[in-house]
Amino acid sequence: MQHNPYSLLFGKEPNQRISRKTEIAVILSSFCDEIPSQQVYMITGVRGCGKTVLMTEVTKKIKQLHNWIVVELNPERNLLEDLATKLNSDHNLAQLFSNAKINLSFFGEYVLDNYGEEA
Repeated sequence: MQHNPYSLLFGKEPNQRISRKTEIAVILSSFCDEIPSQQVYMITGVRGCGKTVLMTEVTKKIKQLHNWIVVELNPERNLLEDLATKLNSDHNLAQLFSNAKINLSFFGEYVLDNYGEEA
């Protein structure tokens, strides 16, 4: 019996990987086109087939782009509150919110003004 090269532990990278260069390129190009052909992808498959590894690779590549903000959300939490909190916790984004007079304090975080004071 041959040893299963894929990990069945959530998010653990396997010893061997199936190259997904084509799939990653398709996802990135469809998201990054001037007029995106897709705005959402659903990645499905059996446990241990590499869904999380694929998504991690896409995330790493998108984080390298200057015009993207990557926020990891937990589906067990309130997604809107989690998103607002994480966006507001980034100092550069907090400055943008402050300059735009967007106050996210009702999410439990405070937007800082240009001088690091609460807005």
